Amino acid sequence: MLRPTLACLCLCAFVGWTVGLGSSWYPFFARRRLEPIDSRITEQEPSPWQRRQQFILDLLLQVHKPLLHDELIQMGSRLSEDPDKYMGSFKDVEDFLASVRQDRVPRPFSIFSQLDEKMPQLLLGLYRFLVQARNWSAFQRNACYARIHFHPVLFVNALQMAVSDREDTKDLSMPAMYEILPQLYFEKEVILAAQEIAWHQLTPVRLVTPKRRWKDILLGISSVSLAGDGEPMSADPWVIDNGRERAYLVLDLGLNSQWNMMINRHILSLEEEKQRPQRNQIIDGDRMVAFRGPQDEVNYRLQLEEQPGSSQLFLFSLHQFMAALAMEDLATGQISKDLIDPPLISTGGIPYKGTSLNIQAVERILDVTIQELKGQIDQVLNGNWNLPETEFVIAKIIGSNYLNTCRHLSLAINGHQRGQPSMLDSSTVNLRDPIYRFLLKRLSQLIPRPDKKDEQDGGLLTPQIISLKVGNLSTFEDVFDTDLINLIDQQLLQSQRNNLQFLRRHLVARQRRLNHNHFDISLDISSPADITTHLRIYLSGGGHRLFLHSASHTLKTGVNEVQLHFPSAAPSLTLSDLYGADYPKTQEYSSVGLPPHLLLPRGTVEGLRLQLIAELTSGSGCGQEMGGESGSVLAKAEREVLIFHQPGPNY
Repeated sequence: MLRPTLACLCLCAFVGWTVGLGSSWYPFFARRRLEPIDSRITEQEPSPWQRRQQFILDLLLQVHKPLLHDELIQMGSRLSEDPDKYMGSFKDVEDFLASVRQDRVPRPFSIFSQLDEKMPQLLLGLYRFLVQARNWSAFQRNACYARIHFHPVLFVNALQMAVSDREDTKDLSMPAMYEILPQLYFEKEVILAAQEIAWHQLTPVRLVTPKRRWKDILLGISSVSLAGDGEPMSADPWVIDNGRERAYLVLDLGLNSQWNMMINRHILSLEEEKQRPQRNQIIDGDRMVAFRGPQDEVNYRLQLEEQPGSSQLFLFSLHQFMAALAMEDLATGQISKDLIDPPLISTGGIPYKGTSLNIQAVERILDVTIQELKGQIDQVLNGNWNLPETEFVIAKIIGSNYLNTCRHLSLAINGHQRGQPSMLDSSTVNLRDPIYRFLLKRLSQLIPRPDKKDEQDGGLLTPQIISLKVGNLSTFEDVFDTDLINLIDQQLLQSQRNNLQFLRRHLVARQRRLNHNHFDISLDISSPADITTHLRIYLSGGGHRLFLHSASHTLKTGVNEVQLHFPSAAPSLTLSDLYGADYPKTQEYSSVGLPPHLLLPRGTVEGLRLQLIAELTSGSGCGQEMGGESGSVLAKAEREVLIFHQPGPNY
C-alpha cells in the first residue's frame, strides 16, 4: 500500500514542479489542456528559415530594454574588428569601428536626434557594419553587439535597411516600426496605459508558483490551464482604445513608419555620395575630366536617369503626401494649421518639446529658407526654369539640402536646447508636426505642376487611348489593431527563455485607418506598331496629382486591352504573429510614396469629385516611374470620377 501511495505522490509532485517552472514540456494529460494557450508551443524542429526569422524577432523584442538573453549576449560580447569578417571595402567599416572605440555612437537611454551633425555618418557606418558582415554568423554577432551597445532608434533604423539588402535576410520579415518602438508613434496616454498592464493579466501560466500542499497538487492536475481565479482566461486581446473621430492622414501609423524608412534611405544615399571618392569627375573615353561647371554635372546626372536617385524618390514621396493631404482637406473641409503641444514621450520617458511661436513667425522663417534654395537653383539653371532638366535640378538641390534645412528650422524654433526631443528631430513623428508640413508644402511649390501643362505629341504613328473605364471608387475606415507587447513591464526575453510563448491574450492598441474597396481600371489602347510605352494613371484635383499606377507597358499592333486591379489593403502580421509564421514573406512594400491602404484619398458621402487621368508617354526610367515630367505625352484620356466614403464600424 505504501509503494503505490508514494509513487502517486511523486508523480503529482513532478507535475506541479514542471508547471511551477513554466517549462514548455508537460505530461501528455496536462499538455492537452495547455495547447490552446498558443499554437507557437510546438514539438516540431524549426526550419532554418524559422531560426533566422526568430533571431531577428528576438533582437527586436523590447529593444528599448537591456538584453538579458544569454546566447545573444554571448554573440554580441565582442566587437568584430577582423577584416576577414567583412565583404567589400574594409575602409568603409573601419571608420565606424573607430567611432565605436571612441564612444561616439549614441548609447541606449540617450536622447536621439536625426538632425545631429554626426548622425548621417553613424547611420551609414552602422548599416555597413551590418550589411557587409561576410556571412550569417558574422551578421548575428554584429547585430547582437549593436543591439546591446547602441541607441535602439539608430539600431532599428539601420537594421531595417540591412535586412532588406542582405541576400541571407531579404526573405525575412521585420515587424512594423510602430510595434518595435511604440513610444515613437503613440501618445503618452496609450504608452502609460500599456505599461500598467500586468503580466498575469495576459497569461494563465505562472512563471513562479507558490508552495502548495500535496492535496492541492493532486486536485489541481486537471486545472493547470485556468487563470488565478479558477475561471478559464479569455483569448480575446486586451484592448487599449486609441480611437479618434476620424482616421487622420498625418496620424496614420503606416504612413509615418514608411516616411521614416524613406528618410533613412535618403540620408544613407546622401552620406554615401558625400563619401564617394572623385564624385565630381565624369568619364570621357579613357580620360577623367572634371566638371567645367554646374551644367556639365546636370548633363551627366541626366544620363543616369535609369537609376532612381534618392532626391527624386524623396521629392516624389513629398508630392504624393501633399496631394493626399490636399485631397483630404477637400473631403473634410478642414485645414490643419494649429501649432501643437505634442503628447509624445521618448523611449527614455522624456516628453517632446512644444513650440511657443505663432504661425506668422514660422512663415517668416520658411520664407528665408525657401529663398536660399531658390538662389541655389537659379545659380545652376542660370535663371532659366524652363529647361528640360529643371525638375531634376530642383529635386537634387532640395534633397541634398534637406537635413540642413530641417536643422536651420529647428534651431530657429527650438534654439540650442539639448536633452529634450522635438518633433523635427525624428522622421518617425515629422508628419504630425504642422511646422514640418508647412516646410513640405513650401518645398513642393518649388516645382509648379498645373493640370493643363501637358500637351499631346500625337500623330498618325502614335498610340491612342480609345476608352477608359473605372469601377466604383469608395473608401472606408477599418479597425486596425497594433501589437503593444513590447511595452509590457515583464521582461519577455530572459536569460534562457522567451516568455512570449506563454501569452494567451495579446495587448493591442485599437484605432481606425483609412482603406479602400477594391476597384478596376480598364483601357483600350490602339497602337500602330509594336512599341513599349509608359502608362501613368493619377487623380487630379486642387492642382495636385495622386498617382495610382506608373509602369512600362508593351503594346502590340492593333487594339490592346489593359486591365488593372487594385485590391483593398490587407492587414500585415503583427510582432506576435510573426513568431508563429512558418513561411517566408510574400508581400513587398515600397518605402516610396504612400502605403497601399492610402492609395485613394478619403471620399465623402456625396462623392468627392476628382479627375482621373491616364497618359501614355515616350519617356522611361526613374523620371517616369516616379511620375516625373520627362518624356512627351503621346496619348491622354480623362474622365470625372466620384469617390464615396462609407461609415466605418464601431468598436
